[in-house]
Order: sequence, then C-alpha cells, then structure tokens
Amino acid sequence: MSDEHTSFIKTPKQLAIVVLMAFAVPIGLIVLLSQLVTGLVPAGSANADNQVLLRILPVGQLAFADMTPAGNKTGEQVFQAVCKTCHESGLAGAPKFGDKAAWAAPIKEGYNVLVQHAITGLQEKGKVMPPKGGNPDLSDTEVARAVAYMANGSGASFKEPVAPVAAPAVASASPIASAAAATPAAPAAATAAAVAPVAAATAGPLDMKSAEALMQKDGCAACHGVDKKIVGPAYQEVAAKYRNDKDALAKLTQKVKAGGSGVWGAVPMPPNAQVPEADIKALVSWILTLKK
Repeated sequence: MSDEHTSFIKTPKQLAIVVLMAFAVPIGLIVLLSQLVTGLVPAGSANADNQVLLRILPVGQLAFADMTPAGNKTGEQVFQAVCKTCHESGLAGAPKFGDKAAWAAPIKEGYNVLVQHAITGLQEKGKVMPPKGGNPDLSDTEVARAVAYMANGSGASFKEPVAPVAAPAVASASPIASAAAATPAAPAAATAAAVAPVAAATAGPLDMKSAEALMQKDGCAACHGVDKKIVGPAYQEVAAKYRNDKDALAKLTQKVKAGGSGVWGAVPMPPNAQVPEADIKALVSWILTLKK
C-alpha cells in the first residue's frame, strides 16, 4: 500500500488557476458582503453620489426659518413671497418690477389708489389682481409696504410705512441637537406649530389646511383659488377636467414646473422651476382629489 498523497494539480497551469482563485473568491465575497451591509451601489450608478452624501451627513443640522412676526414683513419680503409671481414676469397684465414705462401710469394714480387696489383686488380689461396678491394673511400695512417697494423700484418716490427692524433668523436644530439645547419650551412649541402645516406637506396626503399653507408658501394662491377662479382656474375645475385621465399627475406636475398656456384661456402660467418638485406633486395629488 502506498503512503504517497495524490493531487489534482498536475501542471503549472492548473497551479496558477488555483492560486488565482484563492485570491479572487475571498475578495469577491468580501465586496458582496460589504455592499449588502452598507447598501452601497456600483460607482457608475445614478444614485451613488447621493448615497455617499447621505452617509456623510452630520448628525445635527441647522434649518433657518423666517421668524418675522405676522404683520411686520417689509415691502421686499412681501414682494419676494407673493408679488413677484406676477410682477416679475408681467403675468396677467401686471407691470414688471423695475419697468419704469409700465409703472408710469399706475404711479400717476397715486399711492393711496394703488394701495387700495392691492388690498381689495382689481379686475379690468387685460388686468387681474387678487386681493392682497392672493394671501389674505397679509396685513394692510404689509401690502402698503409692498406697493411702495415695487413702485419706488420702478420710478416712484413713495414713503413706505415704517417697518420694524427685521427679526434675525432663528436656527432650528435637528431632533438630536434640539434635545441637547436648553431652550424654553413655549417658544420651541410655537415655532414647531408655525411651520408644521408646511413641513407636513410632503409627508403624506394633504388635508385642506396643509394644502392651503403650501399654496401660500409656493405662491399658488396668487392665481388660483380652491373653488373660484382668480387669474387661473379654480382647483376644483382642474380636478373635474382631469378626473378620468390616468396620466393627470405626471401631466400637471410637468405643466406646473414648465408653465403653459391655451388650456384655460389666454393668460399663460409662468414656469415654477423654483418650487420643489415634492411640493408640486403633493399639491397636484391633492388637487385631483377635489370635488365640487
């Protein structure tokens, strides 16, 4: 009986293959295991960069909120939040901000007349302006400041009602950072309550309150009402028109982002590229559920 051991490696080529496999197999298993544990995707995929950024985010983040008290917004703040929807592009016959020729005739009417039109709204041939730009939460003084700001930027020299010094932005930390911060409970609760309707907008289906808050935040209320036409159609009319269209969500989301004309009349809808897509989809989804 022979004590010699036999081996399946008979040639140098077989030996080279065995050595290569001895390195390749463990390395391959380690790579697959790391992807399984960490959720990594191959470097060439579309989500790779996003996943890297998500993994290196700090535990605590600061979000700056506009804590200007109600009724104390400056003319520029009101313009940026509401008026620019129409007065930046000239929508619905609105004179463009900075266009002295377009503002010459309105300025001649006088400051008080312009303020009254801005507060109560205006409808005449070729021009439509909703009361307070579509934001009923604005005070009359805030509207007056916005009128002075726009007119003065377009050739007038009106005296803007005195506005208090703008309150500094207040940083609200992430849940982990907030837990460690020694801040009074009442102000923190008030801040959370103020931003809750908008913050919840993209967390799930909208209710009427959160939808209206999102309309105000993104400037939609300047041209649209829920049950009445302002510059654009009432949202209930939009819902009725697209009720049986299975592609309505995608169509309307794209139309809101890119703008459009000819469907609801001669007045075009300007592009809304500055509005987050999550907001647009949430609002459109809610609109399509409305009934008269």
